[in-house]
Formats: sequence, C-alpha cells, structure tokens
Amino acid sequence: MTRLNARGLTLGYDDRAVVQGLDIDVLDGKVTAIVGANACGKSTLLRGLARLLAPREGAVHLDGTALAELRTLDIAKVLGLLPQTPVAPDGITVADLVSRGRYPHQGWFRRWTDDDQDAVARALEATGTADLIDRPIRELSGGQRQRVWVAMALAQDTDLLLLDEPTTYLDINHQVELLRLLRRLNADSARTIVVVMHDLNLACRYCDHLVAMADGAIVAEGAPTEVVTAELVEKVFGLSCVVVADPVAGTPMVVPA
Repeated sequence: MTRLNARGLTLGYDDRAVVQGLDIDVLDGKVTAIVGANACGKSTLLRGLARLLAPREGAVHLDGTALAELRTLDIAKVLGLLPQTPVAPDGITVADLVSRGRYPHQGWFRRWTDDDQDAVARALEATGTADLIDRPIRELSGGQRQRVWVAMALAQDTDLLLLDEPTTYLDINHQVELLRLLRRLNADSARTIVVVMHDLNLACRYCDHLVAMADGAIVAEGAPTEVVTAELVEKVFGLSCVVVADPVAGTPMVVPA
C-alpha cells in the first residue's frame, strides 16, 4: 500500500465537478509530476490530496486512514504543502515565515530547539535565501518570494511533500536549481515528492513518474520514457509535436511541430 492514495475521488467547486471518480497511488520514495493543460484539474487534485478540498465522493488515504479522520496537526507532521498562491501576513520577515514551517513539531509545552533552528537553516541554505532572512516578504521579487515559500515547506521536514507549480515566477536558472534540489531531497532521504508542473520537458528530466491529466481524469501515467509520446501531447495539450531524446539527459523532449 502506498502512503498516500485516493479512490473514487470527486472534487469540485460550487456546483461544478472538476475531478470525477479518480484513483491515484502516489509512489513512495519517488518524484511524481502531475502535468496537463490549464484547467485540467491538476491543482484541484493536489488540493484534494492535501485535504485543502473536501471530497464530494471517495476518499484520500494516508497510511490507510482517510484524511478526513485525521487531525490536521498529525497530517502536517507527515505531509508538507506549498499551495499555488500562498499569502503571507503583512509585515512578516523571511526568518519568521520560514520558521512557521516548524509549527507542526511544536507541542503545547515545547519550545524552540536546536533541531528547529537547524531545520530552518538547512531550508534557507538549500533555497539560496539565507541572505534574505531579515527582509520583509513584501519587499522581495516574485522569484525570491517563491523560493522563501519553498524554504518554509522544506523546514517542515516531512516525508511527503506536495508542491503546486513551485517554479512559477522563477527564471530558468532558478527553475533548474529548484528541481535539482527536489531531486537531492529525494535521493538523500527517499522523500516522496509530488509536484504540479506546466513544463513537460523539465518534468521529464527531473521526475521519476508522470501523471498526465485531461478534463479532470488521468489519461496516462508511468515513467516519462514510457508515456510521453506525440500522441499523448496532442491529446493532453492539443499540441502537434515531435518527441525526441533530450541530448543531455536522454529523457523525452517535446519539440513543437
């Protein structure tokens, strides 16, 4: 059994269903990318997996127990989340925001410890934001702000990490740095990572497993070399293309026709 999975999952907003009757198993110890066109249900699925959105039907399970039956604090000790559009309290500094990633590990009578400090320091160093610790979030560029949010998620130090479009606002260099960081986290601690992405070529290069979605359903999943074809890209993105081998990584690379 995978640690995180869903069966018969239906999710939506108001009277509109976005994801319907979906089954998914998040592969333990792997980096999984959820890909697809805009409004296909990627972010909605991630919100459901993180219990930010209650299922209309079906259930999401963590270690065999439905998320709805677990305490929020217990979930937060195991599952970290970076949502698509996080909002920081007005006036908060980088140090304060990243430190909030340690809240799930703080009991009623437990004070800040060296372990907490070390976790925050590692997260800041890994994301290249250590020199920003005294800066207010509102003064940062979009790319800097995004890396600080990633640092907060890393400071939570969970076995499962869900990220919704974490490369948004990042230039190509920082996109690659972030994805390399996720790969290192996975390699060093077998951390299970799920990331919603738009860039299919980067997903193919840095992820072990792809979940391709269209119209609220999973249309293909597997290793990039197994599932990424010109036919799939046409079906999912409506793009006519040629799929060739990436000259550096050997992974599939989509070239628009």
